[in-house]
Amino acid sequence: MTELKESPPPPDVSLPKEPAPPEAAAPAKRGLAWLGLIVLVATAIIGSNMFSVRDRLFGSAIPEPAAPAASRDAFQSVPTESSAPTKLRSEPWWQDVASLRGTGTATTTQFTIDKSAIQWRARAGCESGRLVARAPGQAKPIVDTSCPPGAVGEGTGDGPMRVNVEAEGPWRLKVQQQIDAPLVEPPLTAMTAPGARKLATGTFYKVAKTGTGTVTMFRQPDGRTSLRLQRFFVSPTSDLEVRLSTSRAPRTSRDYIRSRSVRVAIMDVTAGSLNYTAPAGIDPSDFHSVVIWCAATREAYAAASLKVVR
Repeated sequence: MTELKESPPPPDVSLPKEPAPPEAAAPAKRGLAWLGLIVLVATAIIGSNMFSVRDRLFGSAIPEPAAPAASRDAFQSVPTESSAPTKLRSEPWWQDVASLRGTGTATTTQFTIDKSAIQWRARAGCESGRLVARAPGQAKPIVDTSCPPGAVGEGTGDGPMRVNVEAEGPWRLKVQQQIDAPLVEPPLTAMTAPGARKLATGTFYKVAKTGTGTVTMFRQPDGRTSLRLQRFFVSPTSDLEVRLSTSRAPRTSRDYIRSRSVRVAIMDVTAGSLNYTAPAGIDPSDFHSVVIWCAATREAYAAASLKVVR
């Protein structure tokens, strides 16, 4: 007898689903379209900061206008020329606040850290034994060092304060605060003294980074060469130098590198009106431009061609 074998079950074939009728899909499409439009409008409003919406939601990336610093010493008054508030900010730099001295254990005279300061520090020096300096509200000493040579310690907080010092002999503390305000210095006395003379002027332009403002080269009565940068700004960073170059109009970092140059000063402040005195013995007629050079990245940030004053 022939054995009958069972046939396997037929495959499960699903029938294709019928597409949704147009009248059912239309509301969903209209909803997505409206949602996309709302997102687009919201992005435009936030991106353009219309009605200050972005600032209220996320805070402003643009600092509030503030008066520039008038001196590298915090206790100097602000001259009329520099008192107008500005949103420009410099690379953070250290401004002197107080120079304090004493002998043995003592409490310093009062000094004030500005509320806009990023931080402050104390450079301590002493002759023998050990020096410990403590500030109110700080659990650890600002400075705890053997003498000599001393040490540097960072402090926090702002407003009026005093430091308690424990030492065995004479000590000194130089207090500085770190700020990012532009510095607007008055011209050096030697720039306007009898016998001083303007040698050349120039306007800063972009090379690798943004640079604006003007520069004036002076011959001082003592024969030294000095530079005054006015209404100056360069993209903030550390490791910048002010240099005199023999290039007449460097447009690239390569142009600058190919020319002879001399360093005038290290630039710690990157906005404001600033004075620099060149090294003794240089001949200003050898140089035709001022270059803001970044030694770390080997880039010419900005430059100004010097035009001789007749």
